[in-house]
Amino acid sequence: MDKNILELVIFEIREDVSDEQFIHLFQKLNTVLKRNINGFVKRSLTKDMTQNKWVEMIWWESMHKAHLALEKLPQFTEFKQYCSVIKDDSTLMYYLEQRQ
Repeated sequence: MDKNILELVIFEIREDVSDEQFIHLFQKLNTVLKRNINGFVKRSLTKDMTQNKWVEMIWWESMHKAHLALEKLPQFTEFKQYCSVIKDDSTLMYYLEQRQ
C-alpha cells in the first residue's frame, strides 16, 4: 500500500518578481493541480523572512503519483510560468514519508 508523500521544496525567486506576483502564479498553478493532476492532495507556501527563501509543501497520495505529476505538469503554461521565476541554482527538493 502506498503512503502519502510530502514534497518539500526550498527555493528563491528572481529579484524582479514581487511576492504578490509570485503568490498569484502559485494560485494559478494550484488551480491546475486541483483540476488536472491525479494524486494531488494539497499544497502550501511559506516564506522565511530572514533569508528570503520560500518553502513549498505539496502533499501527494503516493510517490508514484508524485512522479506521474512531474511528467504531466510541463504541458501546462501555469507550471512553466511558475518555474520561470524560481532561481534554478537555489532549489532543494525532498520527498518525505511520515514514519509515525
